[in-house]
Parts: sequence; C-alpha cells; structure tokens
Amino acid sequence: MSTAAMTRALTAADLRANLSDIQDNVVAPILMRYGRHIFLKFHDGAKAREWMRVMIARVNARPQEHGTCFTVNVGFTFEGLAALGLSKRSLDSFPQAFRMGARARAEAIGDTGLHAPEHWEGGLGGPDIHAMAWIRTDSDQGRELATEIVRAEMEEIGGIEVRFLQDTMALAHANGIGSEGEHFGFADPISQPPIEGADAPWYPGDGVQEPDGSWRPLKAGEFVLGYEDEAGPAGVMGPEPFELRVNGTYMVFRKLHQDVAAFRRFLQTAAKSLYGSDDEYQQERVAAKMMGRWRSGCPVDLSPDKDDLAIAADPERRNNFSYAGDDQGLRCPVGAHLRRTNPRATALKRATTVRRHRLIRRGVEYGPHLEDGALNDDGVDRGLINLFIQADIERQFEFVQKEWMKGGEFIGLGANEQDPINGVGGEGSQMMVPGAKQPFLFDLPSFVTVKGGEYLFVPGLKALEGLIQQRF
Repeated sequence: MSTAAMTRALTAADLRANLSDIQDNVVAPILMRYGRHIFLKFHDGAKAREWMRVMIARVNARPQEHGTCFTVNVGFTFEGLAALGLSKRSLDSFPQAFRMGARARAEAIGDTGLHAPEHWEGGLGGPDIHAMAWIRTDSDQGRELATEIVRAEMEEIGGIEVRFLQDTMALAHANGIGSEGEHFGFADPISQPPIEGADAPWYPGDGVQEPDGSWRPLKAGEFVLGYEDEAGPAGVMGPEPFELRVNGTYMVFRKLHQDVAAFRRFLQTAAKSLYGSDDEYQQERVAAKMMGRWRSGCPVDLSPDKDDLAIAADPERRNNFSYAGDDQGLRCPVGAHLRRTNPRATALKRATTVRRHRLIRRGVEYGPHLEDGALNDDGVDRGLINLFIQADIERQFEFVQKEWMKGGEFIGLGANEQDPINGVGGEGSQMMVPGAKQPFLFDLPSFVTVKGGEYLFVPGLKALEGLIQQRF
C-alpha cells in the first residue's frame, strides 16, 4: 500500500485490486453447505500467534487435505486482540461499541429477559471468548476432518482452549424455488446489498435507488474498512494504523433459536382473527404479511394477495420494489419484518438516511426442520446463525436492532409495535395489518430467542500477518 493511498479512503478501483486480501464471506458468500463456528480463548498470546502463523495459510485458500476441501476464517473480540498483544494505541482506537462487546451492549439493543446475556450459551459475549474460527465445507464428514486438522494444530502448539462449538447446515437455496427454506419456511437468502467494486452479481432492488428509478451498488466503505462510504471520501476512521483496518470489517455473530411450532400455531389463530378463516391460504397470507414476502420469496409489495412463483424465480423482479405509494401498508404492512430492516422508499417519521444502515447478512441454519404439520415442539434446538457484516456496528447493526426492529415510532406505528418475527413479543405487543377484516394482531409470542452474540473484528490478510508479527 503506497503512502499516498494511506492518506485517503480507497475507492472501488482499489477494492477490485484488493479482493484477495479480504477474508472470504465478506464481499461474497462462501457457498459451502456445512459449517462450524469454533470459539476460542487464548491463554498464551505468543502461542496464539504461533497457531495463527500456521492457520493463515488456510484463510481463503480452500486447501484439499485428506480428501476434503474447506475454508477457515477468523475474527477477534476486543479481549482477543488484547490477548494477542495489540498495542494500547491501537486498542484504544477501536470504536466504543466493539470495545464494550455484545454482552455489555445487549440491553441497549433490546436483548433483555429471555434474550439477555445471562441465558446465552457457551460464555458467548463474555471475556473468555477471544476469537471465532469458522469452517465451511461441503459435507458433514468434511467438517469433522477439517475440525480434526485445526484442533490437532492447536493442541500441538498449546495455549488455546476451545470454549464453544456451533454447527450449521444450510437448508435453503438461493432462489427459494423447490427448496425447504429456513425453519419458518421462507426462502433465504433473497438479496444482499451489493458492494461497488466487488464485481459480484447483483440485481435491481439490491442496492440504492437513484432518482431516475435505477439501482446502484453501495460504496465499499459501508462494509469494508479503509474505503469511501456513502457519506463521502473520508470513510470510517479507526482502528489505527491504517494498515490494521484496511480490508477488514466488523462481524456480529448472533445465534437465534426459532420456535417453529409456536409460529405455526400462531398462524392458525391469526388467520382466523385477521381474515375470518384458518384455511391454508389465509395462514400463508398472514405469514407473508408478517415477513414482507411469501414463503417462495415473492415480495408482498409486488403481489399483496397471492403468491407469485414467477416473480419469486426471477432475480430481475423479486427484489425490484421500493414500497412507493404504499404509505398506509395496504400492500405490505409498514411493520413487516423486511420492511423494518430495509424501509427503502417508505416515508419515515423519524428521518434517517436508509442507505447508511444497510447490513450484509450471512444467515445459515442449524438443527433439522421440524416435521411438516407438527404443532408441538419436539425439543430439538433449531434456528439461524446470522453473521452481520458492516463498517460501523453502532450505526448499522445496533441502529437497526434498536430503532427499527424494537419499536414502531420511526415508521409511524405505536410504541407497542415491534418486529413481528424477531421482536420480544408478549402481552401488549401488536402488529397492524391494514385491509384485513380485523386489522390488528395482538400479544404476539416470541418466535425467536437470542442464544448468544459476539462482536468480532475480521482483519484483512495483510493485517492478520501484522497481528502475528506484532507490528501494530
């Protein structure tokens, strides 16, 4: 990196040249079905750096070892960076939200009650979690072989303890058609915000809508540190020095348990309440209004009254909408999950620039599907592991959680309205569904429970080498 480049935020052209320095799963997803998240504690910083010297050769490399192909990536908590011996100057330059960590920030974003850190698994969010290494591969056997390889290297070097393991297995397919979908049955993922300079495929509706109705990618600095962002050429500052932050990002890990049986039971009662019948069509209609898409992936804004598989199957159409002209929510309720997380052109009562709060989400399921038609829980843990990628945890992840998902005032709804899918629910919670026979849902259950979280810094490969060599 030249001295001149280090004095300015980098551009899309720079990103194209630097893609190999950015860890996998940041600007493009790892399309491997099986995963394992390994949470680590460093008892000895020198030995941790020695292990990283071995492991860095595998980051982004996807080696073939013992007949299996896998990739390994790594991110660090603030405590982990301190354990590695990062200088006080660099540690102090990280933003406050990251330095405090997921556990300390939980109450501020609504992780209270059953979602609170005292109920989290494996010590997640606590001071003994220093890093997360995540493996992606194509089979369950490959996942075990990859884990054996990584564990053997840790044990040979010593000084590193595995504190928690979380397996994942992707159940959904990108287009949603003919797939099982995530545990509530919705096709996932449908879209991600495209990054200028990443050269990855993207489609209308994925990015920022211009005044002429066209769409464009977001500036790279919204997701990758060191680059120009949507506010201008300055980019997000910190951590210091520039070589530490460039091509890095912040990743928020979330383990979300899904109560599928409760969701199915609620659809029955809600369909009868809203539309006077609990037949299958009306249940699907309720699910679509709550999510903002039919289970196929077809957006409610484009097809409010029935699913349209042709739209769902067409990447040029299934995300090409803006909610324009639907301020009352007659097509898509303004409180629907997806409308909250990306309001697009919705008129907001609490003004903000929507494009400054976008997130890249890498969601992967864990646990098996609940048997079709089952209305009682089988006791098996199942849900979603979300990895949220951004340049600013407070402005992006925390803002969306606190301002857009946990309340309704920002979009002109009452204080008791919260996200119908990921909200905390309970007595008094509600959702307005304009146009329905009885246009309110009351006392929504908590369908999703937070089981753990972490705030992680995911450095570029050159910065990872710098951490190993203690250059910062």
